[in-house]
Amino acid sequence: MDGIIFGSCTVAGVIATVLCTRRALHNPRVFTWLIAVAFGVCTVGVFFAVPAVARVAEEVTGLDNAGKLVAHICAILWCASLQITMVDLAYRPEYLRTAMYQRLFAAAVELAVMIPLFVATNGDDVEFTTAYVDHPSVAAYLLIYLSYVLVTCGELAFMCGRTARRSRTARPWTGVGFALCSVAAVLGVGYTMSKGSYIVFHTLDHPWSLDVEEALSPALSGLAVLFLFAGLTMPMIGGMRRRLRQRGGGAVG
Repeated sequence: MDGIIFGSCTVAGVIATVLCTRRALHNPRVFTWLIAVAFGVCTVGVFFAVPAVARVAEEVTGLDNAGKLVAHICAILWCASLQITMVDLAYRPEYLRTAMYQRLFAAAVELAVMIPLFVATNGDDVEFTTAYVDHPSVAAYLLIYLSYVLVTCGELAFMCGRTARRSRTARPWTGVGFALCSVAAVLGVGYTMSKGSYIVFHTLDHPWSLDVEEALSPALSGLAVLFLFAGLTMPMIGGMRRRLRQRGGGAVG
């Protein structure tokens, strides 16, 4: 199941990264490059989330859970890139520098806490999944990671929704795209709630079904990635349509 979901996301990510990089080269702006970076980082993350790739990463590096660590680091960098992208689109230019520093600082603090905890906990008898939350350090690591993703997805849902409302009349393709991004962020919140609630209830000795969690969380995560990929490529499609119409009109005239 995980292999199919994250494999599909990887293929979609490669295509979207190429398209967004091409757009950034032709229209170099802060947000266009950050979108390309976010796609690239996310693609690397979902690639290492594929179980077969994670096993190869462990064999090559000799580090247990190497794939999981890469996937989590990429998720944090992806969230930070998207936050700064939306700040560039949704707020005044004079606020951009301060907002960028704030988001980068938050991501740096998150990684500074997560990575040492990972190193101290990691071993061949441990996996950083909900199946191993009997291990207190695994539970702590996952809750720290999920808390960051929850907060950033909540902010992204708000900012994408506001940008969608502002754009729906003048630039309908952009409006639809950011509406899809808002849905993606809500699905990201659902992913964190699914995993996080299982960990919390497990700690309280009232866990719900692990099988359900292990099926639900990857599905929510994969859908969030696909909705985001679709949403961030919609403005490009709208721009291409406008340029084609302009060329067609010019040819006729």
